[in-house]
Amino acid sequence: MISTPSTMSEARRLDLISAAIIVLAAFAIRACLFGDPLIHVDENFYLLVGDRMLHGGALPYVDIWDRKPVGLFLLYAAIRLLGGDGIVQYQVVATLFAAGTGLIIARIAAPMAGRGPATVAAILYLLLLGLVGGAGGQAPAFYNLFVAGAAWAVASALTGEPASPELIRRRGALAMGLIGLGMQIKYTVVFEGVFFGLALMWASWRVSRAYARLAIDVTLWVVLALAPTALALAWYLVLGHEEAFVYANFLSIGARSTADGWELLHRLGKTWKVLQLPLLAVLLAAALAPWRRFPRGEATFRFALAWLGAAVTGYLIFGTYFDHYALPLFVPLAAATAPLFAYRRRHLGLIAAGVMLMAGASAYGVVVRKMKLKRGGQAEMTAMVEAIRPRLSNCLYVWNGDPMLYHLTGSCLPTRYPFAGHLNLLRENGAIGVDQATEVRRILAAKPNVIVDRQPTARDFNFAVVAIVEAELRRNYRPVAVIPLRRTKTIVYERRPGH
Repeated sequence: MISTPSTMSEARRLDLISAAIIVLAAFAIRACLFGDPLIHVDENFYLLVGDRMLHGGALPYVDIWDRKPVGLFLLYAAIRLLGGDGIVQYQVVATLFAAGTGLIIARIAAPMAGRGPATVAAILYLLLLGLVGGAGGQAPAFYNLFVAGAAWAVASALTGEPASPELIRRRGALAMGLIGLGMQIKYTVVFEGVFFGLALMWASWRVSRAYARLAIDVTLWVVLALAPTALALAWYLVLGHEEAFVYANFLSIGARSTADGWELLHRLGKTWKVLQLPLLAVLLAAALAPWRRFPRGEATFRFALAWLGAAVTGYLIFGTYFDHYALPLFVPLAAATAPLFAYRRRHLGLIAAGVMLMAGASAYGVVVRKMKLKRGGQAEMTAMVEAIRPRLSNCLYVWNGDPMLYHLTGSCLPTRYPFAGHLNLLRENGAIGVDQATEVRRILAAKPNVIVDRQPTARDFNFAVVAIVEAELRRNYRPVAVIPLRRTKTIVYERRPGH
């Protein structure tokens, strides 16, 4: 069929409508949490680091320790240029990233399902994000955009019209460049990057049958994928802190202990509850095969399944199975559900779309409510800040609590480990470059005026260090504010006069 200007104009109009629906859905779904400073402890730590980089010249791994790539902190530092306290700002930027990812999911899914079902798949992705900690600014909320873009580049090279060697090289360069950027948000992107690289190698060989061209392509793609990380390492090398960079980024994760088997099974079970319905949709799409109606349907669906398999493999290999580690799975998973929504017989596709969206929206509402009860929100954070600020004369110490308190009180940092878990979780003992007990004793010796604790103590804490802190609190501190939550309470302690 030859496209005429009128049909092309109509297609563009429908594309714009689809895009507008996805962007509006992203803001409608996520806006209820805008301004909430307690969505997740990880992202309020990223905001703290970004703020101290921009306004205090802090250097990740040296002045503030973590094992995330520096690109994530640079992103949050850039967000701080938007003004305010950065909370609404990072959440709006994360929503734009999520919407952009949804747009690419729809672009990937359309050749195997059509525009409408692809739009439904994109909205499903936006709902799924919020079910496992992705409603705010977790790292995958950002890097999923780069991975989705890379997937689109690879899929268009593999499933479209017969591609030339030059087109495959260009699409491969785009894909691997995006993977490289994604790796500087979180290194787990590498698993999907390897899959895309292998697919591109096969495509290059298929069209050229030339070893020399394949070697050039592979070299180009590998260089582009590694370039952002190499640049980051070079920066630290120039600054003379390459050892700190290498340990934090590549070595420390191997020194961290893992949870016991029952705990890992529990985490997998929680993730399975979220995955089972969309996975059922994928299985039905495979069995009913509505993608056969589309010229590129079979090839695109096969690609989506292979991509999903690569993402699941990466999730399983990494092995810790925290709920938010499943966030990367939702991009290929959502794309692979789209053909089911295109199934016409007995309106099954329309019914499936309605069921999936209603189930996703209901689950999202339940999760947000539970999160508010468990972690609190703006009111609880305001109460903590108001209790802390008048009592600060030296650095606050958040022994067990949210790093956001350092940010919103303007406190100096008593340690280069302001993410509380690095000093109180047993799995981090011996994996952060210092002894936990030694560092905690050093902090307490400086006599911080205010210490923040959360009770009851979690079972995965290092209780030898817990004993040190609790003894100090009994001797020299008194509680001045208690902020109750559903199952925990945050306690603000003030140092007793004369102690």
